[in-house]
Formats: sequence, structure tokens, C-alpha cells
Amino acid sequence: MTPKSDSILPSITKYSLLYLAEHNLGMTPVQGDVFIDDLDRFTEAGAMGTAAVIAPIGGIEYHDKLHVFYSETEVGPVTQKLYDTLTGIQFGDVEAPEGWIQKVPLD
Repeated sequence: MTPKSDSILPSITKYSLLYLAEHNLGMTPVQGDVFIDDLDRFTEAGAMGTAAVIAPIGGIEYHDKLHVFYSETEVGPVTQKLYDTLTGIQFGDVEAPEGWIQKVPLD
């Protein structure tokens, strides 16, 4: 799940990770509200962006209560798979989905 908010940029990184989650990992990505009281629903969390691709979030503290996702010190398997797949595509080590790679003429 990713928050649906006007303050979150419609980045190609976000849409790429949502696509890979659905088509490579068989997940059903959802864009919607994420409430602090519902954090127990999530086993992993990450922040995504162009420079970071996806960075794991170990935990969130709210009102003196710490909610730990997968681990405070280790990357969860889904977050790691998404990172490895997208960076693999970017470096040419993983086959890209149809239409993702465009040749640019060097004229």
C-alpha cells in the first residue's frame, strides 16, 4: 500500500515499484489512506524515490510506542526484492518489462 496524497509526487520510481510488486511479486498494490493506528497491518515499510529507489523503514515511534516493521536493522525480503529488481533493470542485469527500455539515437 502506498499513501494516496497530493503531497506525494507521481514519480516513475513509485509507479515502477508498484508495477513490479504486482507483476513480478504477485502482490496487489493499493494507493489509499495509511493511518498511524493501522500500522500493525504492515510487515514491511519503505520510502521510495529516484535517488534511493526504496529505503526500508525499520520502525515508527508514535506516542512513546515503537512499531517495528520487519526489523529495525535488516531489510525485509519484499523490500529487498523490489530494490534488486528495479536496480537490476536499471543496470541491465534484469530483463525489463516490455516497453520500459527506449533506445535514444546519438545523432
